[in-house]
Amino acid sequence: HNDCVYFAHHMLTFGHEYKEKFSGGNNVLRQMCTFVDLVPPFRELADRTMGGMIERQKIQILEIVGSRISDFRLSLRSNEDVLEWSEAQTALTAGLYHIRHLSQAWRTILSEDVYGRAMGNLVDTLFCLYLDQVMKAPEISLTACHFVSATFRDATRGSAELFDPVSLEGGMNIGRERCGLWERFTAVSLFMDMSLADINLALAEGVFRSVTGPELSSLIKAVFDESEKRSMLLQALTSQQ
Repeated sequence: HNDCVYFAHHMLTFGHEYKEKFSGGNNVLRQMCTFVDLVPPFRELADRTMGGMIERQKIQILEIVGSRISDFRLSLRSNEDVLEWSEAQTALTAGLYHIRHLSQAWRTILSEDVYGRAMGNLVDTLFCLYLDQVMKAPEISLTACHFVSATFRDATRGSAELFDPVSLEGGMNIGRERCGLWERFTAVSLFMDMSLADINLALAEGVFRSVTGPELSSLIKAVFDESEKRSMLLQALTSQQ
């Protein structure tokens, strides 16, 4: 990737630098000497190379994390720690370790922008695996809610270190910019520690703007028992759709 970017950059001025070296006084040849037409192919090759690297790493994250949390959503109905919860924690640790290992190699050789986009893509892959399990859970106990909230907080903190290893706040801010799922992931994490009244207030404050109405309704049904307050909140969500 870096080699292609290097060549693309130098092709812009390559003809200008060497056109005077053409012998024979051929002014027409000197005027036509340019390599600008090679810039787009090198840039395209750089993008393709980087994209291929990211896709390979996404597959590895899926293998490291996805296989371990395939039954996580069904285990969330439990009122006590179960094996699937331990597996989810282990998978998160392994996934973050893998991405952190990549970040140490890529940070020094990639530009800040390319590095940020690459890390954001991989973190989104990790977030998506956990979001998919939680969003599809048919039932989530109170104990499981606390577990999910804590696990998601660990995930955001660990991911923030990838963007800024010195400042947690700085890493969080960069993560919001670079990760398309950051706000959504954070919103679900906050939801897990909320009451129905808290959720109603958070809706008015725009906390769940990254979560669709049907998704939020599904979470409410999974977490809270049937009640008048729940019915009113679900009705309000339906009317907003």
